[in-house]
Amino acid sequence: MVFVGKGSSMLSVVMLCRNERRHIEACVRSILDQERPPEGIEVIVVDGVSDDGTREILDRLAKEHLELRVVDNPKRITPCAMNIGIREARGRYIAILGAHCQYASDYLTTCAVLLQEHPEVCCVGGPAVSIGNGLFGQAVAAAMSHPVGIGNAKHRYPTYEGYAEGACYPVFRKEVFDKIGFYDEMLVRNQDDELNYRLAKHGEKVFISPRARYSYFIRETPSRLFRQYFEYGYWRVAVLRKHRIPASFRQIVPPLFMAVMLSSVIVGLSLPGWWRLTAAAIPVLYGVTLLAVGVVQSHKTGWRVAILFPVAVAIMHVAYAMGFVLGIMKKGTDRIVQSSGAEQQRSMS
Repeated sequence: MVFVGKGSSMLSVVMLCRNERRHIEACVRSILDQERPPEGIEVIVVDGVSDDGTREILDRLAKEHLELRVVDNPKRITPCAMNIGIREARGRYIAILGAHCQYASDYLTTCAVLLQEHPEVCCVGGPAVSIGNGLFGQAVAAAMSHPVGIGNAKHRYPTYEGYAEGACYPVFRKEVFDKIGFYDEMLVRNQDDELNYRLAKHGEKVFISPRARYSYFIRETPSRLFRQYFEYGYWRVAVLRKHRIPASFRQIVPPLFMAVMLSSVIVGLSLPGWWRLTAAAIPVLYGVTLLAVGVVQSHKTGWRVAILFPVAVAIMHVAYAMGFVLGIMKKGTDRIVQSSGAEQQRSMS
């Protein structure tokens, strides 16, 4: 693909990382090997004080590639890293990418073309293509691409094209940040959703297309998946408190459903005799539904992954709901643990 247009200018890539030794070199090289606009690109890697060898890899790559710069994010918080990169950027377009992904060689060029094709939008990107290794990782990838797992989050449907709430790894027109401001640095998680809410509030649009291709490497253990979604739920409350309204109805569905299910169990157990069996009605229906969806998925995933599909979805839903409840109890402003910065740098969605 050839970048087209008059007066095209440099594109700035802002990439966030912390302790990504396993993925960082392949990710950075996939960006450096991208097809370039005529005026080239600059790559700004914002490192959250990595201590696992990531920084040494970055320093070596920076010596080999003059267009690569490495800057520090001493606070080790994702929105701080985003804002540091945006302020450092000199391009007309700004791509904010993560180190947990691998990008197609034409990802940036495609996004630049999409911005030219859609002058009505301020941001473009591609839908997520989730990749998992091992049986549980594959089950998580399937759960993150299915409506029963992620609701109507169109940006996570691999083949979706059209307007969406946001893009996971967006390419912005730089001037939009002058209009709506930067990422909210008080939000350890969900800072992208909060920014997307402000975009919509100001009448801005986001467009995603499967022409912009990348692979997202998901959390591959139950504990890491639980932590990820727990934090999503916890920090959702902070966004709700800030704007007094959810960015999307699906964001409050998991805690509402879990509340209904828990209430039904409590009420059922308080009934006499055989009526107590009704306590299991909604949980059993929920489990059977997830298992049925997993079975339907089995022709694509295989039976062993299909069996784990309900487990992955349940972890996502329960963790999100628990985080949401704790966020309400703690007013959604406290950081969960100080050391969570390492994990929080790994993903923006």
